[in-house]
Amino acid sequence: MHQELLYLRQNIEVEPLFDHWYAWSYLIPPPTAARNMTERHFKIMDSYINAPQIHANAVKNPKLLGGPFMDYQGKRVKEIRELRDRTKALRPHLLELSTAIAGLDEILRSQARGYSLQPLYASVPEPLAGYVELSYDLNNQPSFRLIEPLLYRSRYYDRSAQSLMVSVLKGDDRPFVLSTPRLEDESLYHLRIPFDDGRVDELFRLKSQPKLWGEICALFEVPQASEPLFRSFFTTEAPPPYQRYCGNGVRWRYFGHACILLETPTTSILFDPVLSYTYDSSISRYTYLDLPDTIDYVAITHNHQDHILFETLLQIRHKVKNIIVPSPSRGALQDPSLKLIFENIGFRNVTEMNELETVNWEGGSLTALPFLGEHADLGVHSKAAYLVQVGRRKLLFAADSCNIEP
Repeated sequence: MHQELLYLRQNIEVEPLFDHWYAWSYLIPPPTAARNMTERHFKIMDSYINAPQIHANAVKNPKLLGGPFMDYQGKRVKEIRELRDRTKALRPHLLELSTAIAGLDEILRSQARGYSLQPLYASVPEPLAGYVELSYDLNNQPSFRLIEPLLYRSRYYDRSAQSLMVSVLKGDDRPFVLSTPRLEDESLYHLRIPFDDGRVDELFRLKSQPKLWGEICALFEVPQASEPLFRSFFTTEAPPPYQRYCGNGVRWRYFGHACILLETPTTSILFDPVLSYTYDSSISRYTYLDLPDTIDYVAITHNHQDHILFETLLQIRHKVKNIIVPSPSRGALQDPSLKLIFENIGFRNVTEMNELETVNWEGGSLTALPFLGEHADLGVHSKAAYLVQVGRRKLLFAADSCNIEP
């Protein structure tokens, strides 16, 4: 068996996790990870531990779908308690950071009176000392700017929280990812490697480039007892080759939601990648099999979970030459840098674009346009629509942007 050339099956689901919770973009920057941990994860776990049956009843109510209710049918309470306690033991620094952020906000609201903020630096909570700048806006409202690059180089950014949960996909339904942590199960393989580990790319290359079973086991350090489960994720059957577009114009394919693949004979652009796996289904859809071997550009419109999906992005990282992201407001808690997020989870050639800046390639260009609205009118600047020009053709891609002004 160790001499078999094997491919990763197309129906293998790989969920990126942050301390067993489904990883999304706000769980990468330390400040927002800390706040989500204390204000969401712990509160949901405490609620489930105290009243599991309420959660079990709530997830059966269609009106409450997407709410803060854990989907374990009122069971596995002991494991949730252990997860909560283990997280507190492993991440005390993030708990301190969350408390410090809330504390600094209160200090500014209660003590900043329009005079110089310099004396208040002595009151900045210790976990944030050296990581923030205090300032006023033009209406004398105080705030603080996080120095994000420093925070990624601090003890607050801990790659050991990241991992991948691997399983066989059998349908579209799964427990709501933002309220139900992933617990260990005999049908799941927990691959404990961070997102920037090169083996993540090696795993997904196996969808099209096979390896010997022995090489796979050695690469991912699979325990002998787990080999039968891990072997079930692989097949000797090669996937069909991708048929690249060779026409004279532009081809675009709609993958669902805001995900569109645009192809010319020389260039491919994928917008807001959210892709389906390939498995038996009555629904006709494009899947990972319908992506080219190389993607020249991935363009992100804005920082919401349905537009930045790590479950997809990590699987295609080895294909992607360049990622384009909108420029943020620099240091605002609600608007973390997408460039820093992607770079810290292993992406290269990440380009920030301001409004009306253009990226050119042979025969075409992509221009970032203003994106109005969304984000409940918070001061979030990392958002853009994109105008693509190929020859005489112009295509506009605007996801969730409010057409307030023509």
